Amino acid sequence: MSRSQYTGFVYECEAKEMVKLTGDWVDVATTAQEVGQYVHSWNAGKQKEFQENHPNMFTKANTLKADYLVANTMIDCLQNDPFAMSYLEGEKERILTAEMYGAPWKIMMNVHSIPSRRMVDLMTTRSIIGKVWDEAVHGYVSFIELAKAPIKAAIYAEVERLAMGRAAEDWSEFMVVAVSKEKYPDKAVFNMTNPTRIAAELATFEANMPRIIALKAGLEAPRRCEKCNYCRSTKVLSQVIQYSVG
Repeated sequence: MSRSQYTGFVYECEAKEMVKLTGDWVDVATTAQEVGQYVHSWNAGKQKEFQENHPNMFTKANTLKADYLVANTMIDCLQNDPFAMSYLEGEKERILTAEMYGAPWKIMMNVHSIPSRRMVDLMTTRSIIGKVWDEAVHGYVSFIELAKAPIKAAIYAEVERLAMGRAAEDWSEFMVVAVSKEKYPDKAVFNMTNPTRIAAELATFEANMPRIIALKAGLEAPRRCEKCNYCRSTKVLSQVIQYSVG
């Protein structure tokens, strides 16, 4: 299990998540997602490698396309801020595993600082202060909630605690360093370490895991959302929709 698997099953589409696991479906990254991946590659010290593996970043004249020039501005925005950079110090892309709620879990932390008892997630977003529509809750939420960062914080906090052999509820800090994809990027550091929220999310994980385990074992049939790109591409019509005004 991973954070992306969990949110895929619970908040997106069970059918799509199952075919992703079997390799029968691969989501193609959007430019916005690749911009975020590019910023992450900088933090991991793999910026040049990322450029070499993504020639689509460059024009025919071998210059960076506009979206990736903005990404460089985002990187500069962070590099020139000592406070933000202090939270990006530590072991990069560290992987930890643990058994949790009947399944093995794996996490990869953008930054793990053992001396500071801190995990840090680097997030890129359209806007730090703006609200965005979340179809799951039918309302406008912060980018933090849209990205399910509190859920990630809970998963990472518990897996890290278990992997490091600490007592129940002895969670490390989970921080978010955020930078916006704007011409003049905004930035902020958020502390996501809320024991009450973490405990509530973990209770939800425990309740949801039996179905996810059954789905992955082939004991339950996955539900289709009929809204995602996978469901649209595999939809088979079986009825006429009666149209009416009003």
